[in-house]
Amino acid sequence: MTHITFNDLTKLREELRGKTIVFCSGGFDLTHAGHVLFFEDCKKHGDILVVGLGSDAARRGEKKDDGRPIINEKMRLKMVSSLKPVDYAFIIEHLAETHKLDPLNKIFEVLQPDVYVINADASHIPYREDLVKKFGAKLIILDRWCPPEYDAISTTKLIEKIKKLP
Repeated sequence: MTHITFNDLTKLREELRGKTIVFCSGGFDLTHAGHVLFFEDCKKHGDILVVGLGSDAARRGEKKDDGRPIINEKMRLKMVSSLKPVDYAFIIEHLAETHKLDPLNKIFEVLQPDVYVINADASHIPYREDLVKKFGAKLIILDRWCPPEYDAISTTKLIEKIKKLP
């Protein structure tokens, strides 16, 4: 439940020797119950959950011309780091050189997570599979789910619903 910086990852790995570190990443704009379900599922795979949040610049690059992110990176970091399943959260600086996922390579080098969790609809899954092989981590691919009473919640659906308000 602490927000950290990329520079803290090396120290974190050293402090958590012997613990299973689970890493996941995403935009987590307009934090909602679906995000909490994802974090709860991630946490089941280890002792410590570290969440990387895409920076505002990275999010704008992914969701072209749709006004995203809605919530700025500092506010998203505060929201995510305050959620019970999340032990540490940080903003992934947009350090891409030749590939937009290059920051993940840098994170894996420093944090050395034991488990990397993604959703089944994540982008660039073959790249992510190669990444875990390179660093000896385990990849967990989760299907998105939520109880029926959650109305198949998603950030995109929330935005669409808000746009329809009078």
